[in-house]
Amino acid sequence: MAESASDWNQRYLQGDTPWDKGEAAPALAELLENGDFSNNMKVLVPGCGYGHDVAAIAKAGCKAVGLDISESAVAGAKLANPGEGISYVVADFFYPVNGEEGRYDAIWEHTCFCAIQPGQRDAYVDAAYRLLKPGGVLFGVFFAFSDEPDADGPPFKTDIETIHHHFVRRFTLGWERRPARAFPTREGQEWLMCWRRR
Repeated sequence: MAESASDWNQRYLQGDTPWDKGEAAPALAELLENGDFSNNMKVLVPGCGYGHDVAAIAKAGCKAVGLDISESAVAGAKLANPGEGISYVVADFFYPVNGEEGRYDAIWEHTCFCAIQPGQRDAYVDAAYRLLKPGGVLFGVFFAFSDEPDADGPPFKTDIETIHHHFVRRFTLGWERRPARAFPTREGQEWLMCWRRR
């Protein structure tokens, strides 16, 4: 059963946020240092939580929009990670606010894909497709090395083949690799990918 906005809100209110490491994802820092995000890109971060990744993307010269279904997460992000070039919105990634379609140059995926039910993955890909401009890119770090793909979650870990299966419907793979850096608890579990909207 999918977790509701109320469920996620309650997790943040209770501090039940084991995915929050208090800083931006090491894989994101790697991409920013490599120049994968160009200046002035408009970047959406779905499931942004407290906004650590949003702040890092904005610091690199992009316009970063953090989106989360949890009001508490967004309120915390505004306090913890405000700044120039940053905005936050409470919304459902699957049903974005009107006018958002086709507005983004890039999406940064980190812990959103694994938080949704496995049966929602095609809908995730469709939402990303709608929100990106033609030719826009989705950069993502995925939990892709589970011994039990789709076991009880969240997080719902998966495998590379399954990710390909969902994304190739609407995206072309640009590149994929193991990230050079990861949080200590996630070493060997992550796969970094770049998908381009057709």
